[in-house]
Amino acid sequence: MTAAPQYFNSSQGRVAHWTTGSGPDLVLVHGTPASSHVWHRVIERLQSRWRVFAYDLPGYGLSDQFDGQDVRLRTQAKVLAELLRHWGLERPRLVGHDFGAATVMGAHLVEGCPVRDLVIADGVLLNPWGTPYSMLVQENIRVFEQIPPHIHAAAMTAHLRGTTSRHLTDAELAPLLAPWLGEKGQKAYCRQVAQYDHDYTATLEQLYPKVSVPLHLLWGEEDRWIPIAQGEQFHRLVPGSRFTRLPDAGHFLMLDCPNTVARLIGAETAGG
Repeated sequence: MTAAPQYFNSSQGRVAHWTTGSGPDLVLVHGTPASSHVWHRVIERLQSRWRVFAYDLPGYGLSDQFDGQDVRLRTQAKVLAELLRHWGLERPRLVGHDFGAATVMGAHLVEGCPVRDLVIADGVLLNPWGTPYSMLVQENIRVFEQIPPHIHAAAMTAHLRGTTSRHLTDAELAPLLAPWLGEKGQKAYCRQVAQYDHDYTATLEQLYPKVSVPLHLLWGEEDRWIPIAQGEQFHRLVPGSRFTRLPDAGHFLMLDCPNTVARLIGAETAGG
């Protein structure tokens, strides 16, 4: 996002957020390790037809990062519910990617936020989840909190390069990497990995069959982080949901094919 953010004082610190465009309300929720920046090309294509809301999850991007911060999935769902009330949105379209998918589902199914419909992209939805690298970090959290900054930066660079099916240029990678650099960023990355909330996704798994609004699943066929088979499994849990495979798209599908993702996210009806 290039415009200066507004800030909302949430239960987990200040949350950076942006609003642009006009039309029906649509909220974009990013995943990990990312920020709202991953949506920038999609937002450019949606803002002529939708009023688009985007934000950085607490502990991510330009939102507050601090010792002792609770950045678990269940807390992210609560903060999203707080934001929806702050924005005064009654029945928006919620769009969740990766970690943001469970955030969106939790806001709707646990926090009781009413929605028009749902779009999920390469989502963290079912156990087990977590990349091999992030699970290694979680299992050795004290080591990764203390590794030299240049080693952390190199590891994160390699990790993020695995998010797309095409090669990310250095200019494209820089804003994805920036929030995790330096002492503060390294601690923030380790903090959110240490708090991976598998118990919460286990709770959500029991609630998915209760989804009664249109739901559209988008999945990159080249996703190396969350297998497409897991998306198909979720699809079978939600009666009436729609599933679209995106050839040549990786986990950060919005960077691989922004035109297609924007068209699908902005379709008249999410459920098809």
